[in-house]
Amino acid sequence: MIRLKWWTMIAPLLCLSLLTGCWDRTEINDLAFVLAGGFDLAENGQLEATLQIALPTEVPTATSGGRQTGKKTILVVSEKGSDGADILRKLQQRLSRQIFLGQRAVIIIGETYGRHGIDQGLDQLLRWPDSRYNSFILTAHGTTAKKVLHTPYLLEAIPAIALKKMLINDSTLSVKIDDFMDAVSSYDRSPVTGAVKLSAGRIEDGAFDLGEAAVYQENKLVGFLPSKEKEILIWWREKLQSNTITTQVEPEVKDFKGTVGVNVLKSNAHISTKLNHGMPEVTMSFKAKVIVAQNDTILDLSKAENLKRVESKLSSETEKQIKNTLHHVQKQLKSDVFGFGEEIHIRHPAYWKQNKEQWTHIYPDVPVTVEVDINIQRIGRTQSPAHEKKVN
Repeated sequence: MIRLKWWTMIAPLLCLSLLTGCWDRTEINDLAFVLAGGFDLAENGQLEATLQIALPTEVPTATSGGRQTGKKTILVVSEKGSDGADILRKLQQRLSRQIFLGQRAVIIIGETYGRHGIDQGLDQLLRWPDSRYNSFILTAHGTTAKKVLHTPYLLEAIPAIALKKMLINDSTLSVKIDDFMDAVSSYDRSPVTGAVKLSAGRIEDGAFDLGEAAVYQENKLVGFLPSKEKEILIWWREKLQSNTITTQVEPEVKDFKGTVGVNVLKSNAHISTKLNHGMPEVTMSFKAKVIVAQNDTILDLSKAENLKRVESKLSSETEKQIKNTLHHVQKQLKSDVFGFGEEIHIRHPAYWKQNKEQWTHIYPDVPVTVEVDINIQRIGRTQSPAHEKKVN
């Protein structure tokens, strides 16, 4: 009995002796938190990386208010090198704190670097242990990633936080690293990212414009989609809620522009494919439920015939916009951003197995049928335009 008690006392002590402390831990005040990063092509052909690092002692808190004027909240550093690992080593030599990429919310690809090909940057995104796959990825349009990361933003103390908040908005195209990387390594769809432009005003005003989308073919940037075409892509990704669609319903007359604007309540899109004599054909269906946001016509939308007329006009004009977008990405950019190949891969695996390596050549000639159905759910509190003269 005594012997048994002895073992019950000594066993826990032996177990504790096998445990060690956190001998390699890094304290939080020894880390340099990277909130955004970017890649550019340097003039000498090397890769240039830029990091936007938060200055912890200057980051405003909830109790101290939002933006603190007169105090620097970020450090932006750049370095050139042969690859991402070489650049990070050089940057670390300049910093007193250890670079930590775990909080990096946004990654920006400079336009010139994107058009050149982004293999080096992709390798760093994949291999560096601290990198997270839930970061957003953007492509700079008409500028460099370095300039974007140096640009201040008046509403936020840290520009990276502003970009992240804008990307969460339904009106912008938000793509995360894991989705982008999956598309890069796939035969059946092409990569796409949101695009960021700097405002035409003074750079110190710090305005970002995320109204476009950047289109890639494999690992190279091939072009940009303007705002209207980007909205079609957002619709296709079923994230069009809260957006506004405005169309010309009537000819413009005195006091009336002839337009009707609607806000999207709910939207969805669907694709179906078939093989016709061994060649794929695609049908794209777009549906949306909307409410009238503004009526600048002489039409009284409480009347069923007028409401149907507006719905028909909205659907037909949207169909034209979708076809224009398809012509741009399919015939000009030759990039499968809508994922036709992915659907064919699922529905017709035998065909796909035989033709996947030739898909980039087949895709531009695939016939596409577009179907659009826009349904007005509510017309608002007033049926006829508010500024229409009333007849007594």
